[in-house]
Amino acid sequence: MMKSPRLFAAAFAVMASVAGHPDVRYWFDTYTPQFENVIMPASAEQMLMAGVTTVRDLAAPPREIIAVRQRIADGTIPGPTLYVAGPALTKGANPNAVHTLNVSGAGDARAKTRQLIEQGVDWIKIINADQLTADEMKAIVDEAHARGRKVAAHAFSEAEIRQGLLAGVDDFQHLRTQTPEYPADIVAMIRERVKTGPPLYWTITAGGNGQLNAAYLASNPEFLKDPANFIGLPKSIADDVRRAIAARTGADGGRRGGPTQSQDETNAIVKRKIAQIRDLGVEIVFGTDVGSWGEVTGQATWMEADLWVRELGMDPMTVIRKMTLDAARVVGASRESGSVTEGKFADVIAVRGDPLRHMDSLREAKVVIRHGRRYK
Repeated sequence: MMKSPRLFAAAFAVMASVAGHPDVRYWFDTYTPQFENVIMPASAEQMLMAGVTTVRDLAAPPREIIAVRQRIADGTIPGPTLYVAGPALTKGANPNAVHTLNVSGAGDARAKTRQLIEQGVDWIKIINADQLTADEMKAIVDEAHARGRKVAAHAFSEAEIRQGLLAGVDDFQHLRTQTPEYPADIVAMIRERVKTGPPLYWTITAGGNGQLNAAYLASNPEFLKDPANFIGLPKSIADDVRRAIAARTGADGGRRGGPTQSQDETNAIVKRKIAQIRDLGVEIVFGTDVGSWGEVTGQATWMEADLWVRELGMDPMTVIRKMTLDAARVVGASRESGSVTEGKFADVIAVRGDPLRHMDSLREAKVVIRHGRRYK
């Protein structure tokens, strides 16, 4: 068996609490009471058994995700080391949503950022930045930076990207596929940011929401049956997730509710925008949209890694480094994680095969060691 260094996955979004169900509103309305004791521990165990030893989670109810982070750290439950943001700061969201927190005015934005940090979050997350004022955005970013926290923000719309660049966010997530490339003004803003600093990161999630994976998922429904996706979940919840994903995919194998353009058009846009970002000097960050449609917990990390090699043409060792040491550096954990080095945590997996020739050999970890303790 070939040993591979720590697979440090900068996974994000609602990884620990959605479990791949495509209807987030339904999921939160139905299962929130079971997050802390059932669903989050199950997702954590699924990730660890898949060979992912560290996860960044960027949208979850604060008390529950912080409690689960502590239980993992204490060794009470199995799971990856967690770096968490708690609820995402936003404006105009459902006031009862447990994974978001509305702000109103710069003072409130600053206060709620401070509140989350005092609760113990590691990151601050912003969604729907285009709904926030420039002053509210700046207040969030300035308060977070003053207290030693980085800020992540969605990049689904060009308005969100502009707001984030003006405010100085550290890390964007996702790619917008409704336009063929980023416009000249955004390109100029990114170029200036890269030139003057601080570093700009972008978690591209190439397979997120089935972008580069849509055709594969639609024609290969057997991924729904993999028991690794449902470790620790009661049968009733696992069946609910399976039914919902099958309905989203469609009985005829065609994806429902997806983008209006063809799969070829979507693929071309994703690749073009990734090329734009890389050419501008932005640091591409490895991560997945675990919890969204098609991003099942036990497989999303390795599906994303395979896409980076097979579709984006990246060298396998570069991808592995992005998943390990580079991701550790982005999160701020490179002194203790990210490489097999004396003085760092012993987080190692072993797989059968050579991922430098066959990246998908990482799909099945035969041995999983986290902090020196063998879990598999």
